[in-house]
Amino acid sequence: MGSQVAQAKVKAYSYQRFSSPSQANGDSLARQTALAKAYAEQHGLHLDDELTYRDLGVSGFRGKNAAHGELACFLEAVRTGQIPEGSFLLIESLDRLSRDNILRAQAILTNLVVSGVNVVSLADNRLYSEESLSDDPLGLIYALIVFIRANEESATKSMRARQAWTRKRAAVPSKILSSKLPDWLTFENGRIVPIAARAELLKRIFDNAEEGQPPQQIAETLNKEQVPRWRIDGPWERTTIAALINNRRVTGALPLHEFVYKRNVQHRLPIGVVGGYFPRIIEPETFLRVWSICSNRRRGGSAAKRNVFANLLRCADCGADVRHKPIGEEGKGVLVCAGASIAHRCSAPEYSYAALESAMLAHLGPWSAEGILWIRKADPGGCRNSRGAPYRLLGNEALSWHHDRLSSELAQRFPGRYGQAPSLADYMVTSRGRRYLLNDCSTLLAAGETGLSTSRERVNANAALRRMFSHGSVDLRTGACTLLCGKAGSVDIRSQA
Repeated sequence: MGSQVAQAKVKAYSYQRFSSPSQANGDSLARQTALAKAYAEQHGLHLDDELTYRDLGVSGFRGKNAAHGELACFLEAVRTGQIPEGSFLLIESLDRLSRDNILRAQAILTNLVVSGVNVVSLADNRLYSEESLSDDPLGLIYALIVFIRANEESATKSMRARQAWTRKRAAVPSKILSSKLPDWLTFENGRIVPIAARAELLKRIFDNAEEGQPPQQIAETLNKEQVPRWRIDGPWERTTIAALINNRRVTGALPLHEFVYKRNVQHRLPIGVVGGYFPRIIEPETFLRVWSICSNRRRGGSAAKRNVFANLLRCADCGADVRHKPIGEEGKGVLVCAGASIAHRCSAPEYSYAALESAMLAHLGPWSAEGILWIRKADPGGCRNSRGAPYRLLGNEALSWHHDRLSSELAQRFPGRYGQAPSLADYMVTSRGRRYLLNDCSTLLAAGETGLSTSRERVNANAALRRMFSHGSVDLRTGACTLLCGKAGSVDIRSQA
């Protein structure tokens, strides 16, 4: 009989939250639990112990608890009817529900109330329900004031934390920025020093990579030799080796970042790099060579899906490879010099990727159309090969020089006679050569007319560019870019970021 009476009682659910993990050692959780039990007993509510919702160590400032935490689970349970109408949600205070901006915080409270859930703020013993707010609309204004105050407090704390990190970054490299170190380094007498065995293993990995061994092969060799993996027990994996090869910290460089929020989504933005912060394990020249080898191995693959210039551009200042970064200082994709990214003999800034891609499409579209017309009108019989006879250049300065597959095919068919890249005449006297030219020009013409909206279009355009041009040079300060076609000429592109 007693259980039936308990089931007849209106259900109450407790939502408990604190933002700092260190608060788990205090009495915050016990206090919130005691308040919920006391209110339920006083008002004859059945406190559901099985569905107690807790966001422990989760901040309410950016709405993380409402988007991904236990509060999100409660809101979904309300929406689906798992939490019946008339139920009570017991919270210590409204700022436990949200410390987000006023619009989002109010939306959470309003949605709960409109769905028939009675929200109780235990600290001040206030009830927020559709009936109570209809009778006393000023209660909603009071709730808004609480939300505003909570948001302002969190914003002030966040600002002070950012200022503290700004001061720390300004003190680099005279002071140690963080106690977190790469796996091959440790602290000794207040100094950062290498772990000898791990430093030697790093050098070996880079030596193997420079010899052309892919990460998968390096990992398999280490596993066969039963070399223990760092940090965790288990075998070496391709991704682990690739991460080490791409980690700029092996050269001593420290990449600096800051976290910013846009529409409550956290973004990690790079703000610079400090050279010489960590002990140098790998020389910068070696790091850049290995980086380039690994990038070239991915031809036509993932690198080109976001960067139509993959494995094509070099820095005009220092000659190092130019790479694509998905997020730059403005939060958008940028091109960055590999040398500058490790603070090695270059200070070239980041340059907008979108600006250079747009300029390239605008210039190479008409250029490719002219090339298609020239190829179709050209007389293959009148062209001469590269064994001494003259040959004609394309009417639009340059069109094709560096078709790797055709070069290889000609070298196999005529060993000893083709020690250099084929001339235009060699392309024109073979159907395969003419087809290459027409296909690549058509690819760039279509890109210029419709843009590059998909990964596949970028991969195809990148392949065409790398066949048509041997390499390119870009001034990351001005955006001036030159695509080179060997002896056939060059194409200059000017962009404005």
